[in-house]
Order: sequence, then C-alpha cells, then structure tokens
Amino acid sequence: MRINVGTKLWLAFVGTIALCVLTLYLLLHNSLRQGFLDYTSQQSVQRLEILRSALANIYREEGSFTVFESNPSRWLNLKDIIFAESDTLFEGLPLTQETEAPRTYYREFVSSISLHDANKKLLLGVTKPNQTLDWIPVTDANRLLGFISFVKPTVVSRQQDQNFIQHQFKIFSTISLFVLVIATIVATLLARRISRPLTSLAEKAHALASGDYSQKIPVSNNDEIGQLCNSFNQLSEALAANQQSRALWVADISHEMRTPLSVLKVQIEAMQDGIRPANHENLALLYDKTLGLSNLIDDLFELSLSDVGALTYNKHTILIAPLVKTCIEHFQVKAQTAGLTLKDNIDANLNCSVVADTNRLQQLFSNLIENSIRYTDAGGVIEVGINVVDTRVMITIDDSPPGIAPEQQDKIFERLYRLENSRSRATGGAGLGLAICKNIVSAHQGKITARTSPLGGLQIYIELPRAL
Repeated sequence: MRINVGTKLWLAFVGTIALCVLTLYLLLHNSLRQGFLDYTSQQSVQRLEILRSALANIYREEGSFTVFESNPSRWLNLKDIIFAESDTLFEGLPLTQETEAPRTYYREFVSSISLHDANKKLLLGVTKPNQTLDWIPVTDANRLLGFISFVKPTVVSRQQDQNFIQHQFKIFSTISLFVLVIATIVATLLARRISRPLTSLAEKAHALASGDYSQKIPVSNNDEIGQLCNSFNQLSEALAANQQSRALWVADISHEMRTPLSVLKVQIEAMQDGIRPANHENLALLYDKTLGLSNLIDDLFELSLSDVGALTYNKHTILIAPLVKTCIEHFQVKAQTAGLTLKDNIDANLNCSVVADTNRLQQLFSNLIENSIRYTDAGGVIEVGINVVDTRVMITIDDSPPGIAPEQQDKIFERLYRLENSRSRATGGAGLGLAICKNIVSAHQGKITARTSPLGGLQIYIELPRAL
C-alpha cells in the first residue's frame, strides 16, 4: 500500500509528539515518586532534630554513649519522644483505617532509628544489610560525636501520600491527552499545508511530462517548498520557450533551405523545358545557390557539434596579437572591394598570450570581421583593437553605421535571429555564424557581447582569460 507524503508527515508529527508526551509522563512518574520519597526523608530528618539535640546533651554530660549500653531503656525513652510527638498529630481522632495507617507508618519509622558512633559502628538499634540508610550526624561544637540512622523509604506507604500521587498522575494524564489531541489537530493542518503544494507539484509535473508546458504553481511562501515551486515554474517556462524555439528553428531552417532549393528547381525545370539555356551564366547561378545551400548545411553541422561539445579543440599557448593581425590582413582586399576601411589598432609591441586553439580563434575572428564587412555601409570604417587588464584579454571589433537597437544586441547570437532593420540577412548569411562564434568563445572560458560602437555601428566585445 502506497502512503502519500501528507500521511507520512502526519505520522511523523503525531508519532514524535506522542513519543515526547509518553517519555515526559514516564519521567514525571519516576521524578514525582522519587521526589516525594526525598521529601519524606527530609521530614524525617526534621523530626529527628529533638533526638539529635538530646543525644548531644547526654554525650556532653556523660562523655560518651556508653550509658545507653548499660541502660537501653533510656534509648527507648528517647525514641518514644519522637513517636509521642508524631502521635499528637492524631490525638482526638477516631481510630479508623485512615488514621491507623499514619500511626503504623510512624511506628515503623521510629523502630528503624539506630545509633552509631563516629565511625558508624552500630551501638543501638537493628539494621539489615540490604537497607538504604540516611545518616544524621550528632555534633557538639563542631565535634562529631556519632550518627543517627534511619531506613530511607523506597516506596510510598501512606495511603494519603499514594492518593496525592495518583491524583497528580490523573491530572498530568488529562493534560497529556489534551496536548496530544491539540498536537494531532495542528499536525493534521501542517501536514495538509506542506503536502498540498507537493501533491499539486506531482500532478503538474505529470502534465508537464505529457507535453503541457503551460503548467504553473502558485507560490505563497519563500521556504524550500516555495523555492521548489519557483524552480518548477521556471522549468515550465524554459521548456515552453525551448519548444517554441525548436518550432521556430525548424521553420527557419526549412525556410533557409527552401529558398535555394526552389531557385534550383525552377532553373533546372526552365533548362529542361528549353526556356533558359544551359549556358555559363545560368550554371553559375545554380552553382551559387548550391554553394549557399552547402555552406548552410556545413554551418548547421558545425553548430550541432559545438552544441554537444563535439568540436575538437587543440589548445596551446599562443600570442593573440599576431593571430588577430593575420586575420585582418586576410580581409583587407575584401574590405577595400566593399568600399570600407579596415583598421588595425593593435599595439605592435603587445606581448600577450592565451591558451586556445589557433584554428578555432581564426574561425572566430574571420567570422566576426566578415560580418562587419557584410553589414557595414560603403564608405564606412572597421576597427579592431586589443586591450589587456590583469588576467583578461579584451578584443573589440567596431564598425560604422548601420547599428543595432540596444534591445536586439543580445539576441544576435541566437541562431537564425532576424533583425528588423538594414542589418538584416538580406545581404547574405543564414544567421548561424554568430551562434558558432559564441560557442567557440564559451569553449575558451570567455564571453562575447554586442554593444553600440563609438563609430555609430556595432561593437563586438570578446573577453578571454590570459595565459599566466
């Protein structure tokens, strides 16, 4: 049989409280009895004060307790004083079972009194080996004369005392039962309060696993359960966003592949029907669309590898400045053809190393510089610089207008993201290059961001850890 969380919590609360109440009851039961016996012993000590004073006076007069050995009746007379004093408590009362029991108790108490010398050697009285004795010293001017002993009670023998203890036990039993009932009610409420969001979480998690990503759990507190509900809500939002992103991803990829395939199909059909001749110009168009489609497939494959961490990286310590300068030189001709000025703002004496894969960093900077060339208006400027601060190496690629709205700058590293301005993909590309760049930078424990450039266009900011 499966027990739910609410029942387990209820059993845990009630079981713990019941165990605590039972333990407290047993401890009180033992403590009350033992405390009452100690109280009885203290009363006995107080009643023996007269006997102790009388013994001290006799020792002072006689010089020892040997007088009792020659005249035992004198010892009995002293004990009778104790019994007579206690017997006055019941003087004038009728002889009943209620009054006879105390008289019997006091007789037994007086008969258990013994006299010992300073070394606790028995002088008068009778003691048994298994008896527990209480010792009362007899002194005179701080000089120990001897001891009075009496048998310490181990059970409550008087009926009045038993009735008192039983009454106390009944009161505590009633209080314990009342506390247990109240605790059970509180435990029930707490168990429901704690288990309700967990039950709701289980139901909604089942719905989430079935593909319903709209599930949300109301959060009413900030404890661990509230944090768990918040995490569930964030998971639901993330899954919904991923589902939407996946749908858009498939749609965008389909669109990117459909366009060149449609052109290829139309051109081939036109050539088959004789509408368009199979000359060099038309074949070059087919080749261009095929090449674009091939590049798109290559980008998709490389992006999928970087997503799963399957891109190979052969890292070693390299100088970052010569590598970036080489990439800039490779694109000088292309920048001039596009009517742009590609500037190298890197200090020639900069000696800074990073631990990286040379080929991947060349791919990174080549993609970024090519993007700037593709999207910068003719007559513009592209500047590349490197700065070093402590353990960080910062590479910046700035270009002139057009720029990107600040709210869109963080989104350009998303795959297939479309910009609603002049820096759109109308000028070429499938929108995967920057996503690959982001993965390459992340693989080097760095970060890449987009900002508004001082030149009026876009600044790509890359931060890599410096090799120490």
